[in-house]
Parts: sequence; C-alpha cells; structure tokens
Amino acid sequence: MISQDTLSLEILISTMKRSNLDFLQPMFPKDFGNYNILIINQTEKGQELTSKYDNIRVLNSYEKGLSKSRNLALKNAKGDICLLADDDIKYVENFDNIIKKAFKSNKNFDVITFMMSDFEGNLAKKYNLPKLHTYKSLVKANSVTIAFKRKPILNTKIVFDTNFGLGSTFEIAEEFIWLRSLFKTKIKIGFIAKVIVQHSYESSGRFGGDDRIIAARSALFYKYSKRFAHIKLIRYLFLMLKTQQIKTKDVFKKYRTGHKGINLYKAILQSKKSK
Repeated sequence: MISQDTLSLEILISTMKRSNLDFLQPMFPKDFGNYNILIINQTEKGQELTSKYDNIRVLNSYEKGLSKSRNLALKNAKGDICLLADDDIKYVENFDNIIKKAFKSNKNFDVITFMMSDFEGNLAKKYNLPKLHTYKSLVKANSVTIAFKRKPILNTKIVFDTNFGLGSTFEIAEEFIWLRSLFKTKIKIGFIAKVIVQHSYESSGRFGGDDRIIAARSALFYKYSKRFAHIKLIRYLFLMLKTQQIKTKDVFKKYRTGHKGINLYKAILQSKKSK
C-alpha cells in the first residue's frame, strides 16, 4: 500500500525528434530539475536524445504514433502517480501539489482528470462534470490532464489502442478509448475542477468536418456500436451540418469518407484475426 503522505509524481512526456532538453524549460513554472520526468522521444537511428540529469530519464523509440509512445511510457514508468504529457504544454504554478493533494483527498480514485486552459486562462471546454466520471463524461478528458496511480493501472494490463491517436491510422480518441477500457474494470476515475495545465486553444470540434476526423470518428463508432456505426455517422454529419462545419453539398462526400473509415477499421480487425 502506498503511503498517501509520500506519493511520488512522474511526468510522462511524449515527444519526437528532439536533440536536446531545451523544450522542457517553457513547460514548467520552476526549473525542470524539481520534477521526475520520463521522456519518450520517437526518433531515428543516430539522432538519439540523452539526459545528464538524475531526475530525467529518456527512452528513444524508433516507432511512430502517440499511442505507442504512451504505451512505452506506461511500461517504463516508476512514479506512484503518473501524469500524461505532451511537449507543447505549460504547467500552472503548483500543479504537482494540486495533483498530489487530489489523490490524498480522494483515496478511492485510481485515475483523476483535471482541467486545462489556454494561455489567457480561458477554459478549454465546459467542465460541467461529476466528481466520479461516467462513461459519457470521459469524452471531455484531455490526455494531458490525466493523472493515475501507476500500480493499479498496470495491473489491469490495459494499454492504448495503437490504431488511434496522432501518428496512427485514426488520429483521435486514444485517451477516450483507454479511459473507457479502464472504466469497464473496477478502476475508479474521478474529476477535480482544478486547472493544472495550459495549451494554445485548439479543439477537435473546430476541425470536426475534416475528412481525417470524420474517418476516425466513424471507425470509433464501429469500434463501439458495430452495426449502428452508420446511423451514428449520419447523426454526426447532421451535427457538423448544423454547426456549419460542413456544407450541404458535401454531405454525401463526407458520408463516403466515413464509410471508408469504417471499412478500413474492419479490415484492420480482420487482419489481426487472421494472424
């Protein structure tokens, strides 16, 4: 049993093609020497990243894809509590203590999601969420706001789906899929209404009509709804039309894009079965 008074926090950063650690400076409110960090650097042979700091570990990977990076981080993490991170964020003052205090005050939570704002302090989304996440509320979690107790999560053997996430076939929803899989076990996922990180304003909703997003969402619909995937695709396109993210003349084209996404995901599943 972990002592709640001595919880260690480790930050698991996914990055690519880094040759030095300068990118860490703008990420932290204090010198990065104050934090335990594991960096997964996806790179090429001969261009590896190294660390001379005792508090910073670096693993160079020659694979591509955010989910593969996250999985390597999970496998090699050491902290009692781990925090998922990207390389283009900035943590708020005292973020580490906010996280530790949240786990100390909510001992039944194995995963806690927090809030994110832009650099002007505007919240990334409307966080009208329950303190104990439901299946539906998980969709509002940003990966860089997710902290978790390492041992309970590793014990589930649940990893990120490498078909989803940046650099994968379908470039969205890797954190939702991971959290949903954890949710189906006995893992308790909580929400604390505290901002821990800042990121430039960027919402997948702003790009919801892009072909790559439609294809990826359609694959996600099939993953969880199977024969109802096309119905969900139609509903999604209606929403995109209503919010003026696609035009009426493009609806059938976008439907075909979604249909192709579903078929591609089916082919991936079939290929795995045949191996």
